Amino acid sequence: MQRRIRTVTGDIPVEELGWCQTHEHLFLQKGKPYEIDTALCMDDFDRSIEELNAYKAAGGGAIVDAQPVGSGRMAGAMAEASYATGVSIIACTGFHKQNFYYEDSFIFREKEETLAGLFTSEVTDGMLPSGRDEKKRLEARAGVIKVAVEKNGVRTNAAYEKLFAAAAAAAAKTGAPVLAHFDKDADALALIEYLGQYNIPANRLIACHLDRARYDIGYHREVAQSGAWMEYDTINRLKYHDNEKEFKLIQGMIEAGYAGRMLFSLDTTNKRLRAYGADMGLDYLLKEFTVYMQQRGLGGYMRQIMVNNPAQAVAIQKGTEEKRTAASAITHHVPLM
Repeated sequence: MQRRIRTVTGDIPVEELGWCQTHEHLFLQKGKPYEIDTALCMDDFDRSIEELNAYKAAGGGAIVDAQPVGSGRMAGAMAEASYATGVSIIACTGFHKQNFYYEDSFIFREKEETLAGLFTSEVTDGMLPSGRDEKKRLEARAGVIKVAVEKNGVRTNAAYEKLFAAAAAAAAKTGAPVLAHFDKDADALALIEYLGQYNIPANRLIACHLDRARYDIGYHREVAQSGAWMEYDTINRLKYHDNEKEFKLIQGMIEAGYAGRMLFSLDTTNKRLRAYGADMGLDYLLKEFTVYMQQRGLGGYMRQIMVNNPAQAVAIQKGTEEKRTAASAITHHVPLM
């Protein structure tokens, strides 16, 4: 079976993906994440459409929305936006950090087997508008399984052990890639070893935020050598470090021969989207950082990092055959919490 990418409007061949940012947040309902950080809310459909249109005008073809089920994900809005703009959107199932959920959330209540079944069915059958109501399943399907790794990793607590086991079981069954949020000092190598117990190879792991969570080029080279994808999204995120420091990391990885394992994104919030009042937008990488790389002699790597690599990183690796050609039954601004 030809490898394909699962978008919210149907499966596409890998060669049709185009320029892709592999960790963004296009839509995010106000909820527990917003109570933690007011930057974590992008629930204005028209503003998010404005960002997607600007991204497309700059040459963007696809985006991974990294918000998983039950933590503010707006699955219906993603599918509607993809139809409206022509930008392919890859949605996530799985789980985020535990503090992004209310205490009565299904992720704490349900058993491992139930959660594994939910994550699997969101890839194979269609996403749920919430984590609770099976009757409202959408036609739009998730294409990536997200996990969130805190400093102590899989063994942080019993709830985390359950969630990781459920996500790994779903990834093993569906062939969907695993996209991992890493907190400061969290260990990607330990996650690679854990996923290996489920026969999930390192080349199905997209390791996010290590450019700020563990800024250590020796460590990054070790992770990349395993085959994992190094997703760098601290570009122009000045509260962590400036672009020159980010560039030195990128340059060092390219010089070490790891351009073929790198991905770029922005990890957007409402404070990083022009349509929501910020001084940059989704098009920053394509319009400005590409020029920055060209001025420093590495512009020739941008197509590999933002076109060729994502097409491999976000592809489904084994047989979850296409059941639908288009998403349907989508309601504008579907409530998801």
